[in-house]
Amino acid sequence: MISFEYPNCYSCHVAVQGRGLLNARGRGIDIEQSYSELDATAALLGSILNPEFNNGSWDGNFGPVLADFVATGRYTHLLDGSKNDAPLSALYRQIIFFGSDKKVRINTEIGFRDSGLNDLQLGPSITALGGDPLFLKKLTLDWRFHSKTGGGSELSIGRDYLPLGLQIDDSSAYILSLNRNGIYDYPLQAKYFMWRRKWLAAITAFAPSFDEQVSAAREYGTNVMFEYAPNNRLVVGIQSLAGFADQADRYRIGPYVRWGLSKKWTLLAETDFTHFSETNASHDSGNQITSFLQLFYHHREWLVSSLTLNHAHSDQLNAGNEFFSGRYLLSARISRNLTFGLTFTAGDSQRNLSSGNEAGLFAAIKF
Repeated sequence: MISFEYPNCYSCHVAVQGRGLLNARGRGIDIEQSYSELDATAALLGSILNPEFNNGSWDGNFGPVLADFVATGRYTHLLDGSKNDAPLSALYRQIIFFGSDKKVRINTEIGFRDSGLNDLQLGPSITALGGDPLFLKKLTLDWRFHSKTGGGSELSIGRDYLPLGLQIDDSSAYILSLNRNGIYDYPLQAKYFMWRRKWLAAITAFAPSFDEQVSAAREYGTNVMFEYAPNNRLVVGIQSLAGFADQADRYRIGPYVRWGLSKKWTLLAETDFTHFSETNASHDSGNQITSFLQLFYHHREWLVSSLTLNHAHSDQLNAGNEFFSGRYLLSARISRNLTFGLTFTAGDSQRNLSSGNEAGLFAAIKF
């Protein structure tokens, strides 16, 4: 969306750090990004709740509750290696607003992902978190102290993903899978946001979710994020994290960028440097660098393709020191409620970081 001069996620999303449910403006843009203006949610539920919404303008609110459901089914063909992408995933999202000004809300997301992942020991100091197929992704109490045209501030307490760098959903990306930002890694936390027109800052204190199957990987820590938008099509940011666990301590820092090169081209990029220090008797230490680059092309507003490149270097990973993977994706928004696409992944993209090639067709339904 930064190609269309929306540098800040809170322009379209209820949550300051993006992802999750859309506000009224975001829902309108969501419909405009489709090949068809059909909004089945408005046509079906809106007309039932109130006849005045028969024109399809219903914004998805059930009184003080905002909710939606997304399910993605994928048919995958393995060219070699083992399964990479989950054949089925689903997410139910709900926000309950309190007060006439809606400054207080309970934000909930419950997910299902048929990934078959367990906690995986990638190295002496690194555990990639797995979990149950059905999981609680988010449960937070959010309090927006004030919000005005020029900015605002908010406190969020509960279970959620950390506000770190690029917020993407591809679990095979090294900036997620090797940096404890995995599918099931949603720690307990208290985070405070401040933002103005040109910048956004966040500071977070976090604790384990206690869903970690390896108790030594349960981590406590803090992170800081700051991003600045010099113009409406460019955001540069930096994030840092200090985490402490029985298995290992880690210190992470990295820059990222969201850049709308034009109406047709968009670039996302992030590089993270992490230093691991084992807390066991050996006191070994090592470094890790993960890099991510994704280039989007908008064929039409409803038709988008992207090419993603991943690179990782590590002193400690058992499988080796250098890793590469790539993904091509073509996504067609037929309507707000229906998306079709195809994807191809190649390189060190498997759960154990071995090489594997995979092609897939997918469909996503959203209400």
